[in-house]
Amino acid sequence: MTYPMAGRPAVRVTSPQELWLRSFRPAAASAAVRLVCLPHAGGWASFFRPWTDLLPSAYDHRVVQYPGREGRMADPYVTELHELADQVAEALLPMRDLPLVLFGHSMGASVAYEVARRLQEGGHPPHHLVVSGHGAPGTRRPGTVHTLDDAAFLARIRELGGIDDAVLDHPELLELVLGPLRNDYRLIETYRPRELPVLSCPITAVRGDRETGHSPDQARAWGELTDGDFALLTQPGGHFYLKDRAAELIAELLPRLAVPTDLEIP
Repeated sequence: MTYPMAGRPAVRVTSPQELWLRSFRPAAASAAVRLVCLPHAGGWASFFRPWTDLLPSAYDHRVVQYPGREGRMADPYVTELHELADQVAEALLPMRDLPLVLFGHSMGASVAYEVARRLQEGGHPPHHLVVSGHGAPGTRRPGTVHTLDDAAFLARIRELGGIDDAVLDHPELLELVLGPLRNDYRLIETYRPRELPVLSCPITAVRGDRETGHSPDQARAWGELTDGDFALLTQPGGHFYLKDRAAELIAELLPRLAVPTDLEIP
C-alpha cells in the first residue's frame, strides 16, 4: 500500500468523476463492466490498486477516493454517511455507458448500499452490489471507537490489521492517517439508515471466517435487501482477509458478476 507524503498538493479536477474516482489503467475498448470499489474506514484508493492487474480487461476498474487522503489531502472530510453517498452517487449517475458493479469493504459496504439505493431511485440501478466485511444496515449497534483517546483508538486499529504497523509507528505518516481514520469511524459509527429499501440488483456478501466485527447472521441479513439473487461467500481470514486473498476473491466473484451480452442499461 502506498501513502502520500506530507505536503502533497491536492489534484486539480474539473468534474465529480475526476474528483471522486481513481483508475490505475485506461479502460479497454472492449470493457463490458465497470467495477467501482469503495474502501474501508481510513482507506485509500490505492488499497485496491492490485485489483487492476487481477481483473480481466473487460472490467473498467475505478476506486472511490474519499476526501482528506492521497490526492485529496486538502479536501475537507465528509462527516455524515448520507452526504458521502449523495456525492458518490452524483459522480456515478452520468456514467451509464457500462453496467455498474459496486464493491464496498467494511464502511465501504454501507456507503455502497446507500449509493446503490440512490442510483436505483434515480432510475439507474447497479448491475450487482458486493458487500464485504460488514453486517447489513440496521443489524449493528452504535459504535464508540471514534470517541477513544489516541492510544486506545490506535490499539483498536492495530487489532483489525487494516494499516501496516510501520505506518502507525511513523509519526509523520501517522499524522496523515489519524485524521481520516477517526473521521471515518465517527461517520460509520453514527450512521443510521433513514429507511431500508429493497434493491432490484443481486447482492453478494463476503466475510472472513475469522471475522469478529459481525456475525454470519448479520451478513446473511443483506439478503433481505434485494429482490434479486443473494449469496454469502466466506474467505479464510479476519476482517481484512482481502489484503492477502484478492486473487482468490476476484476469481470467486467473477462468475457472479458476469453481464449477459444482451443486457440493456437503464
